[in-house]
Formats: sequence, structure tokens, C-alpha cells
Amino acid sequence: MKKLLLVAFLLLSVVTLAACGKKTVTNEGTTIDFGDIFVKKSKIRVWIDDEQGDYMKAVIAEFNKKYPNIIVEHQHMGAVDARERLKTFGPSGNGADVFQFPHDHLAQAVLEDLVYALPQSTKDLLNARAHELGLSIATVAYDEQAKSFDPASPNSVERVYAVPMSVESVGLFYNKDLVATPATTMEAILTAGAAWNAEEVGSAGLTRAEQGLYYFNTSSHWADAYFMQPFLSAFDFTPFGEKLNDPSAVGFADTVDALKFFVEDLKPVVAGTAGVKDTKGGENFEKGLVPYIIAGPWMHETYQKANLNYGVAQMPTLNGKEMKTFAGAMMAAVYKYSDNVSDAIKFVEFLNSDIAMQLQYEYKTKLPALKESLLSGVPGVLEDSRMTSMSDQLKTSHPMPTIPQVTYYWAPAETMITEVWNAGKAYAEAAAAAETSYVTLRDLSAN
Repeated sequence: MKKLLLVAFLLLSVVTLAACGKKTVTNEGTTIDFGDIFVKKSKIRVWIDDEQGDYMKAVIAEFNKKYPNIIVEHQHMGAVDARERLKTFGPSGNGADVFQFPHDHLAQAVLEDLVYALPQSTKDLLNARAHELGLSIATVAYDEQAKSFDPASPNSVERVYAVPMSVESVGLFYNKDLVATPATTMEAILTAGAAWNAEEVGSAGLTRAEQGLYYFNTSSHWADAYFMQPFLSAFDFTPFGEKLNDPSAVGFADTVDALKFFVEDLKPVVAGTAGVKDTKGGENFEKGLVPYIIAGPWMHETYQKANLNYGVAQMPTLNGKEMKTFAGAMMAAVYKYSDNVSDAIKFVEFLNSDIAMQLQYEYKTKLPALKESLLSGVPGVLEDSRMTSMSDQLKTSHPMPTIPQVTYYWAPAETMITEVWNAGKAYAEAAAAAETSYVTLRDLSAN
């Protein structure tokens, strides 16, 4: 009977509190808090690349300590797929309030009217905390009426469209069991590589090259223009001009010397007679069979699961010049037509917090997109040579081009390298054909 009376008392209290607007009641010296009953819950859906989900569970748990009444539904979505999926599912209400994407998707996402321009308060937060390179990529001058990224356009406004989560670049990954001290020049790598490749190993009397165990490798392939930019930079080439922002021309004519180096110096050591995509460098490095690979931080999880004893160094010099990689950032943005923009902004801002960055480092081994002076707030990062090497690499990197026309650079560049590497096409001829291909793709997109 006493229990029934207590239940009745509690139910009566709830009704009374609702009428009075109070959230607590005291019964026999015990204070009962009904606050959660009366605080309205809200919900956001988040698309983040986290297939296992453990990272996002940890992030959401920390977020809810600060915002307990915002329900966050995480759905795994590959970062490179999110933008296209949002174009399809966003208008029906089945998309995401927050979505993640790589740096080079930003301009297209803005053009496609997918991204909400973040408020001044968020911009102030990021100005104080975000990595300068990441923030520069997330900041875009755009004229919505003219759909122009030209800062001189009449209605152009510079806005921050995303929160950089991590900053990244390729680097020189090496097997510590095979390399005591990583090389600092590409010439040294190629010389040592020729000797390594020629050595016979195993009972079959085959050389390492004959077994496909090349000394120096790439986790992608040898015509991937993103991975090949460090080599191209050593021959003074950057696409779209010195500032990487001139869509009138890529400037492929300036790649001729680099193409010659690819075919005559690089190919014999890294591929022999094989084509650009015919080596198994990624697989061999993961198995611990070869010393070097060009890779990015997205490979850390794979190498750690393989229990590989590896390190990361800066890219070596070539021709006495720094090999400047493309620097990029992984972004989180708010869907422009979200039904809950306010809470979505809270979530993307939280991704810039120390605790969110700590979880990203712990679960994803990514370099936090924070100012260097703030990295001390993320335990372990400054003691991790993989992170500090990446941070140093970024100091000499070229920011990834963010103009929309960069979309039409990659395929012509890959075809150009493939044709000189695989088919022996004349260097100048391949470069000219790549420029023509780019212009065609660019002009078709404008119509």
C-alpha cells in the first residue's frame, strides 16, 4: 500500500509540477528532479566516416555531457560519398544535419547549395583555435547570385563553411625493422632502391624486383596526381598557377621535365616494366616486406591493425628542393536545409573542442586541426613522432586547390602520366593533350 501511495504521489507531483512550472519536489527529505521530463529533446543526424562506430559513440557521449537534450544519431558514411548522397537524400528529409567530406569537395558543395554558412560566433571560435591551413581551406569567398568564387565578384562575401577536423598530407612512411634512419633525399632512395631490387632472395633465386618487392612504393598508384604532386613540385609545377586558383589553365606544359623524370629515373626503381597500377606496393608494405611507401594518415588504422613497426618522416628532397605535398583537411559542415541548424552548429563546434580532438587522435590517429600552440591540450600528440612529422610536412605543403575546377584536373593528370609511363607517349604531346582534356571538361561543366 505504501508503494502505491508513493507512485500516486509521484504522478500527482508530475501533474502539479507541470502546472506550476517547477522541476523538483521533496518527499520525506528526498528531492526528486523531474527536469528531464520537461526539457524538450531535439535530434540531429550526423554522417561521419566511422564504420565500426566506436569513435562516434565516444564523441557523442562527451557531446551529451554538455548538451544532454540533443539526441545525436550517427550513420556511417564514407567522407567521399557524403556530398553526393546528401544531394539525393537531403531534400526528402532522409539526409544528414551534419556531414563530413574532404577538402576538395567544399567548393562543389557550396555550388550545389548544400552547405550552411557558419555564423560569426563560429568563425570567431575557429579563428582562435583552428589550424591556419585548415581554416583557410574552410573559408571561401563566394557570390551566391553569380555563383562565382571570384573575390572581385560584386556580391562576393567571405564566409566559413565548415569546421576542419583534421589536417593531412601524404608523407614518407617507413618500416623501422628495415630502415634505421629514413632517407632525406630522393636520390638516396633511388640509389638504395636499385641495389635492393637487384638482390636475389629466397630459394627460387629471384631478385626482389622479379618478385615485385620494390624498395619504394605508393599506397595509391604511380599516376595518382595527388600522390605525385610532391615530385611535380620539385620541378616547379603547381596546377592552376602559382597561387593554385587560376581556372583558365592548369599549366600542364610545365610538367614535361617531371614526366621525363618519372619515366627515366623513377619507373625503373619502383615498377620496372610494370604499369602505373600493376605494383602491389601497398600490400607489400602492410605485410612488412618492403622499406618505404608514400601514404597518408588514413592508413594508420590499417598499419596498426597489421602490427606493423613503422614510422613517418617528411618527404625527402629532390633536385635539392623540398618535395611539397598537397595539404588538405577533413571537414564537417551543416546541411543548409537542416531542420535543426542550431543544434547542428553546436555539434560541429564541439568537434573543434580538445576532447573531440583527443578522441579523433585516439581512435583515428589523425592530426588535430588545431593551432600548433594548442596541441598540448591533446595528450599524446606532441609525443607521437607520426603526428609531429605530419605537422612539419604541412609547413612546406601547398594548400589543396579549392576552386571548383579542380574536379576536372585529376583525370587528365592521371591519363597524362599513364600514357608516358605505360605507352611511351611523348612528354610534350601528353601534356598538351591533358590541357585540352581539362579545358573540354571545364567548359562542358559551365554549359
